[in-house]
Amino acid sequence: MKVLDATFLIDYLNGVDATAEYLLAHDDERFIIPAPAYAEVLVGEGNAPDGDVTAVRADLSWGEVYETDEDTAEIAGEIASEVGPQGPFLVGMDGLIAAVGRELDAPVVSSDSDLTHEETKRVVDVEEYQ
Repeated sequence: MKVLDATFLIDYLNGVDATAEYLLAHDDERFIIPAPAYAEVLVGEGNAPDGDVTAVRADLSWGEVYETDEDTAEIAGEIASEVGPQGPFLVGMDGLIAAVGRELDAPVVSSDSDLTHEETKRVVDVEEYQ
């Protein structure tokens, strides 16, 4: 199982080769899309002048959307505390995505500099796809 962040999803939708290569190299895995990352992608598409939310939903149908809740939010806060002031300032969405990884005991797949920062990787299992 792999948890995909918004950077991965956006790159995938934009045809970045590294995402297709990553998916092919891990074709035996389940791919989890945290609801906050899914929302970021769909809202971004909805805001685009020629956006097609329905098409993006179909393009991402191979992933499983994972709902976050109060427990996920609490884990996100714990992760931010563990990262501490020496690491990046995790915004709510990045914290929730990291928390989903911890909840599911699965690596987060990202190229986001806050999630791939060494201090974040110290407390969360993160895999870079680029």
